[in-house]
Amino acid sequence: MIIQFFKKSYLPQLLALVLLVIVLWLPEIFFFSQNFSTTQTGFIPINSWIRQPLAILLFIIISLIVNKLSTKHHLSLRNSYLTAFFFILIGSATVFMTKMSTFLAATFFFALFYQKVFDLQNSTKVITTTFDAGLYLGLVSLFFPPAMLLLIFVWFALLIYQADQWRAYVTAIIGILLPWFFIFVGYFWFDKLPEALPEFLKYFHFREIWNPIHDKPDLAIFLMVALTTLIGVLSLLGGLSSYNISQRQHILVNLWGLLFSSLVVFLLAVPMQALYITAVPASLILGTFFSQMKRLKWANLFVLLWILSIFINQYLPLFYAT
Repeated sequence: MIIQFFKKSYLPQLLALVLLVIVLWLPEIFFFSQNFSTTQTGFIPINSWIRQPLAILLFIIISLIVNKLSTKHHLSLRNSYLTAFFFILIGSATVFMTKMSTFLAATFFFALFYQKVFDLQNSTKVITTTFDAGLYLGLVSLFFPPAMLLLIFVWFALLIYQADQWRAYVTAIIGILLPWFFIFVGYFWFDKLPEALPEFLKYFHFREIWNPIHDKPDLAIFLMVALTTLIGVLSLLGGLSSYNISQRQHILVNLWGLLFSSLVVFLLAVPMQALYITAVPASLILGTFFSQMKRLKWANLFVLLWILSIFINQYLPLFYAT
Protein backbone atom coordinates (compact mmCIF):
# COMPACT_ATOMS: atom_id res chain seq x y z
CA MET A 1 0.00 0.00 0.00
CA ILE A 2 2.87 2.39 0.72
CA ILE A 3 4.33 2.29 -2.79
CA GLN A 4 0.89 2.50 -4.40
CA PHE A 5 0.07 5.49 -2.20
CA PHE A 6 3.14 7.48 -3.34
CA LYS A 7 2.58 6.57 -6.99
CA LYS A 8 0.07 9.43 -6.95
CA SER A 9 0.82 13.14 -6.60
CA TYR A 10 -2.06 14.73 -4.74
CA LEU A 11 -2.26 16.80 -1.58
CA PRO A 12 -2.49 13.76 0.79
CA GLN A 13 0.77 12.37 -0.64
CA LEU A 14 2.51 15.74 -0.26
CA LEU A 15 1.32 16.11 3.32
CA ALA A 16 2.47 12.56 4.06
CA LEU A 17 5.96 13.38 2.73
CA VAL A 18 6.18 16.51 4.88
CA LEU A 19 4.98 14.59 7.95
CA LEU A 20 7.48 11.80 7.28
CA VAL A 21 10.40 14.28 7.15
CA ILE A 22 9.24 16.03 10.33
CA VAL A 23 8.92 12.73 12.22
CA LEU A 24 12.33 11.45 11.11
CA TRP A 25 14.19 14.75 11.60
CA LEU A 26 12.49 15.94 14.78
CA PRO A 27 14.73 14.01 17.25
CA GLU A 28 17.71 16.16 16.31
CA ILE A 29 16.06 19.10 18.07
CA PHE A 30 16.21 17.19 21.37
CA PHE A 31 19.37 15.16 20.87
CA PHE A 32 22.48 16.80 19.40
CA SER A 33 25.36 14.51 18.47
CA GLN A 34 28.86 15.64 19.28
CA ASN A 35 30.51 13.48 16.62
CA PHE A 36 30.83 16.30 14.10
CA SER A 37 32.51 19.64 14.21
CA THR A 38 30.58 22.90 14.35
CA THR A 39 31.51 23.62 10.74
CA GLN A 40 29.64 20.47 9.68
CA THR A 41 26.57 20.64 11.91
CA GLY A 42 26.07 24.28 12.73
CA PHE A 43 27.52 26.46 10.03
CA ILE A 44 24.42 28.64 10.36
CA PRO A 45 25.01 30.55 13.64
CA ILE A 46 21.44 30.47 14.97
CA ASN A 47 19.64 28.64 17.73
CA SER A 48 19.27 24.90 17.14
CA TRP A 49 15.50 25.12 17.59
CA ILE A 50 15.42 27.37 14.53
CA ARG A 51 18.21 25.70 12.56
CA GLN A 52 16.58 22.27 12.53
CA PRO A 53 13.22 23.48 11.08
CA LEU A 54 15.24 25.27 8.38
CA ALA A 55 17.06 22.01 7.66
CA ILE A 56 13.71 20.19 7.41
CA LEU A 57 12.34 22.82 5.02
CA LEU A 58 15.46 22.70 2.83
CA PHE A 59 15.39 18.90 2.76
CA ILE A 60 11.74 18.88 1.66
CA ILE A 61 12.48 21.40 -1.11
CA ILE A 62 15.38 19.25 -2.38
CA SER A 63 13.18 16.14 -2.40
CA LEU A 64 10.56 17.96 -4.50
CA ILE A 65 13.23 19.18 -6.95
CA VAL A 66 14.51 15.63 -7.39
CA ASN A 67 10.97 14.31 -7.79
CA LYS A 68 10.20 16.90 -10.48
CA LEU A 69 13.37 15.85 -12.29
CA SER A 70 12.18 12.23 -12.30
CA THR A 71 8.64 12.92 -13.50
CA LYS A 72 9.65 15.56 -16.07
CA HIS A 73 11.98 13.12 -17.82
CA HIS A 74 9.63 10.13 -17.45
CA LEU A 75 11.89 8.08 -15.21
CA SER A 76 8.94 7.45 -12.90
CA LEU A 77 5.20 7.89 -13.36
CA ARG A 78 4.25 11.38 -14.50
CA ASN A 79 2.03 12.06 -11.47
CA SER A 80 4.01 10.48 -8.66
CA TYR A 81 5.86 11.35 -5.45
CA LEU A 82 7.71 8.02 -5.44
CA THR A 83 11.17 9.50 -6.12
CA ALA A 84 10.72 12.14 -3.40
CA PHE A 85 9.65 9.39 -1.01
CA PHE A 86 12.81 7.37 -1.61
CA PHE A 87 14.99 10.48 -1.45
CA ILE A 88 13.55 11.12 2.01
CA LEU A 89 14.24 7.53 3.11
CA ILE A 90 17.82 7.65 1.83
CA GLY A 91 18.53 11.13 3.17
CA SER A 92 17.10 10.25 6.59
CA ALA A 93 18.66 6.80 6.84
CA THR A 94 21.27 7.58 9.49
CA VAL A 95 21.37 9.77 12.57
CA PHE A 96 24.31 11.88 11.38
CA MET A 97 22.45 12.97 8.24
CA THR A 98 19.31 14.44 9.78
CA LYS A 99 20.72 17.84 10.68
CA MET A 100 21.66 21.11 9.03
CA SER A 101 25.09 20.89 7.43
CA THR A 102 27.17 22.27 4.59
CA PHE A 103 26.50 19.02 2.73
CA LEU A 104 22.74 19.54 2.87
CA ALA A 105 23.24 22.99 1.32
CA ALA A 106 25.54 21.41 -1.28
CA THR A 107 22.83 18.87 -2.16
CA PHE A 108 20.38 21.67 -2.97
CA PHE A 109 22.73 22.97 -5.67
CA PHE A 110 23.59 19.40 -6.70
CA ALA A 111 19.91 18.74 -7.44
CA LEU A 112 19.82 21.88 -9.62
CA PHE A 113 23.04 20.72 -11.28
CA TYR A 114 21.44 17.36 -12.06
CA GLN A 115 18.47 19.16 -13.54
CA LYS A 116 20.74 21.01 -15.98
CA VAL A 117 22.61 17.82 -16.88
CA PHE A 118 19.33 16.11 -17.84
CA ASP A 119 18.31 19.22 -19.80
CA LEU A 120 21.32 18.66 -22.08
CA GLN A 121 19.36 16.00 -23.94
CA ASN A 122 16.93 18.31 -25.73
CA SER A 123 18.69 21.63 -25.26
CA THR A 124 18.95 23.87 -28.31
CA LYS A 125 21.66 25.86 -26.50
CA VAL A 126 24.01 23.13 -25.34
CA ILE A 127 26.86 25.51 -24.49
CA THR A 128 24.64 27.69 -22.28
CA THR A 129 23.12 24.66 -20.55
CA THR A 130 26.56 23.15 -19.98
CA PHE A 131 27.78 26.43 -18.48
CA ASP A 132 24.77 26.49 -16.14
CA ALA A 133 25.47 22.88 -15.11
CA GLY A 134 29.13 23.73 -14.47
CA LEU A 135 28.14 26.84 -12.49
CA TYR A 136 25.83 24.85 -10.22
CA LEU A 137 28.56 22.25 -9.77
CA GLY A 138 30.94 25.06 -8.87
CA LEU A 139 28.47 26.21 -6.20
CA VAL A 140 28.31 22.63 -4.90
CA SER A 141 32.09 22.57 -4.65
CA LEU A 142 32.10 25.71 -2.50
CA PHE A 143 30.49 23.58 0.21
CA PHE A 144 32.13 20.31 -0.85
CA PRO A 145 35.35 20.95 -2.85
CA PRO A 146 35.80 17.37 -4.21
CA ALA A 147 32.53 17.83 -6.13
CA MET A 148 34.48 19.63 -8.84
CA LEU A 149 35.89 16.21 -9.81
CA LEU A 150 32.39 15.44 -11.13
CA LEU A 151 33.38 17.47 -14.19
CA ILE A 152 34.16 14.04 -15.65
CA PHE A 153 30.51 13.10 -15.12
CA VAL A 154 29.42 16.19 -17.11
CA TRP A 155 31.68 15.12 -19.98
CA PHE A 156 30.25 11.59 -19.88
CA ALA A 157 26.73 13.06 -20.02
CA LEU A 158 27.67 15.14 -23.07
CA LEU A 159 28.94 11.98 -24.78
CA ILE A 160 25.80 9.99 -23.94
CA TYR A 161 23.54 12.81 -25.15
CA GLN A 162 25.71 12.98 -28.29
CA ALA A 163 26.58 16.66 -27.90
CA ASP A 164 29.15 17.29 -30.63
CA GLN A 165 30.11 20.86 -29.71
CA TRP A 166 33.64 20.78 -28.31
CA ARG A 167 33.14 24.21 -26.74
CA ALA A 168 30.58 22.69 -24.35
CA TYR A 169 33.34 20.60 -22.73
CA VAL A 170 35.42 23.73 -22.14
CA THR A 171 32.42 25.77 -20.98
CA ALA A 172 31.74 23.25 -18.21
CA ILE A 173 35.22 23.96 -16.80
CA ILE A 174 34.62 27.71 -16.92
CA GLY A 175 31.30 27.32 -15.11
CA ILE A 176 32.89 25.28 -12.30
CA LEU A 177 35.82 27.67 -11.84
CA LEU A 178 33.79 30.89 -11.91
CA PRO A 179 32.57 30.78 -8.25
CA TRP A 180 36.08 29.87 -7.11
CA PHE A 181 37.55 32.81 -9.04
CA PHE A 182 35.51 35.26 -6.96
CA ILE A 183 36.20 33.35 -3.73
CA PHE A 184 39.97 33.32 -4.22
CA VAL A 185 40.01 36.95 -5.35
CA GLY A 186 38.24 37.82 -2.11
CA TYR A 187 40.66 35.78 -0.03
CA PHE A 188 43.62 37.31 -1.88
CA TRP A 189 42.28 40.85 -1.43
CA PHE A 190 41.91 40.39 2.33
CA ASP A 191 45.20 38.46 2.57
CA LYS A 192 43.46 35.26 3.72
CA LEU A 193 44.63 33.02 0.86
CA PRO A 194 47.31 31.14 2.89
CA GLU A 195 44.62 30.21 5.43
CA ALA A 196 42.06 29.19 2.81
CA LEU A 197 44.24 26.86 0.73
CA PRO A 198 44.77 24.18 3.44
CA GLU A 199 41.02 24.16 4.12
CA PHE A 200 40.38 23.66 0.41
CA LEU A 201 42.97 20.91 -0.04
CA LYS A 202 42.22 18.87 3.09
CA TYR A 203 39.60 16.74 1.34
CA PHE A 204 41.82 15.85 -1.63
CA HIS A 205 43.52 12.76 -0.25
CA PHE A 206 42.40 9.16 -0.02
CA ARG A 207 40.37 7.87 2.88
CA GLU A 208 42.38 6.04 5.53
CA ILE A 209 39.44 4.54 7.43
CA TRP A 210 37.40 2.48 4.98
CA ASN A 211 34.47 1.95 7.34
CA PRO A 212 33.77 5.40 8.77
CA ILE A 213 30.25 4.48 9.97
CA HIS A 214 30.97 3.27 13.50
CA ASP A 215 27.41 3.05 14.82
CA LYS A 216 26.05 -0.44 14.10
CA PRO A 217 22.38 0.56 13.55
CA ASP A 218 23.52 3.30 11.14
CA LEU A 219 25.73 0.79 9.32
CA ALA A 220 22.91 -1.76 9.08
CA ILE A 221 20.50 0.77 7.56
CA PHE A 222 23.21 2.06 5.22
CA LEU A 223 23.81 -1.51 3.97
CA MET A 224 20.05 -1.90 3.48
CA VAL A 225 19.97 1.26 1.34
CA ALA A 226 23.10 0.23 -0.60
CA LEU A 227 21.78 -3.27 -1.33
CA THR A 228 18.38 -1.95 -2.45
CA THR A 229 20.04 0.60 -4.72
CA LEU A 230 22.31 -2.09 -6.18
CA ILE A 231 19.28 -4.27 -6.98
CA GLY A 232 17.67 -1.26 -8.67
CA VAL A 233 20.83 -0.61 -10.69
CA LEU A 234 21.05 -4.23 -11.89
CA SER A 235 17.34 -4.24 -12.76
CA LEU A 236 17.64 -1.05 -14.84
CA LEU A 237 20.75 -2.33 -16.60
CA GLY A 238 19.02 -5.59 -17.41
CA GLY A 239 15.99 -3.82 -18.87
CA LEU A 240 17.69 -1.01 -20.79
CA SER A 241 16.52 -2.37 -24.14
CA SER A 242 12.87 -2.00 -23.07
CA TYR A 243 13.15 1.79 -22.68
CA ASN A 244 12.92 4.35 -25.43
CA ILE A 245 16.06 6.24 -26.48
CA SER A 246 15.31 9.26 -24.30
CA GLN A 247 14.75 7.21 -21.14
CA ARG A 248 17.74 5.01 -21.89
CA GLN A 249 20.03 8.03 -22.12
CA HIS A 250 18.73 9.49 -18.85
CA ILE A 251 19.13 6.15 -17.06
CA LEU A 252 22.70 5.74 -18.31
CA VAL A 253 23.59 9.30 -17.30
CA ASN A 254 22.08 8.73 -13.86
CA LEU A 255 23.97 5.45 -13.40
CA TRP A 256 27.24 7.21 -14.24
CA GLY A 257 26.26 9.98 -11.85
CA LEU A 258 25.77 7.46 -9.04
CA LEU A 259 29.11 5.80 -9.81
CA PHE A 260 31.16 9.01 -9.91
CA SER A 261 29.49 10.58 -6.85
CA SER A 262 29.97 7.35 -4.89
CA LEU A 263 33.66 7.22 -5.81
CA VAL A 264 34.14 10.81 -4.65
CA VAL A 265 32.41 10.13 -1.32
CA PHE A 266 33.95 6.75 -0.50
CA LEU A 267 37.48 7.13 -1.85
CA LEU A 268 38.29 10.60 -0.57
CA ALA A 269 38.63 11.65 3.06
CA VAL A 270 35.28 13.41 3.35
CA PRO A 271 32.73 13.24 6.20
CA MET A 272 30.00 10.68 5.69
CA GLN A 273 27.40 13.44 5.59
CA ALA A 274 28.54 13.77 1.98
CA LEU A 275 26.28 10.77 1.35
CA TYR A 276 23.60 13.40 0.65
CA ILE A 277 25.22 13.79 -2.77
CA THR A 278 24.66 10.14 -3.68
CA ALA A 279 21.04 10.32 -2.50
CA VAL A 280 20.05 12.26 -5.65
CA PRO A 281 20.99 9.60 -8.25
CA ALA A 282 20.08 6.74 -5.87
CA SER A 283 16.54 8.05 -5.35
CA LEU A 284 16.10 8.50 -9.11
CA ILE A 285 17.11 4.87 -9.57
CA LEU A 286 14.74 3.60 -6.87
CA GLY A 287 11.92 5.81 -8.12
CA THR A 288 12.29 4.29 -11.58
CA PHE A 289 12.71 0.75 -10.25
CA PHE A 290 9.71 0.69 -7.92
CA SER A 291 7.41 2.62 -10.27
CA GLN A 292 7.70 -0.25 -12.77
CA MET A 293 7.36 -3.07 -10.27
CA LYS A 294 4.19 -5.07 -10.72
CA ARG A 295 4.10 -7.32 -7.66
CA LEU A 296 4.33 -5.02 -4.68
CA LYS A 297 3.33 -7.20 -1.72
CA TRP A 298 6.87 -8.00 -0.57
CA ALA A 299 8.17 -4.63 -1.72
CA ASN A 300 5.64 -2.86 0.52
CA LEU A 301 6.66 -5.01 3.49
CA PHE A 302 10.31 -4.24 2.84
CA VAL A 303 9.67 -0.48 2.60
CA LEU A 304 7.63 -0.62 5.82
CA LEU A 305 10.55 -2.38 7.53
CA TRP A 306 12.86 0.28 6.13
CA ILE A 307 10.75 3.10 7.59
CA LEU A 308 10.45 1.38 10.98
CA SER A 309 14.21 0.78 11.10
CA ILE A 310 14.94 4.45 10.45
CA PHE A 311 12.32 5.51 13.00
CA ILE A 312 13.78 3.29 15.73
CA ASN A 313 17.31 4.35 14.88
CA GLN A 314 16.40 8.05 15.04
CA TYR A 315 14.48 7.90 18.32
CA LEU A 316 16.56 5.34 20.21
CA PRO A 317 19.28 7.89 21.21
CA LEU A 318 16.63 9.92 23.04
CA PHE A 319 16.37 7.17 25.62
CA TYR A 320 20.10 7.40 26.35
CA ALA A 321 20.44 11.19 26.20
CA THR A 322 21.42 12.79 29.47
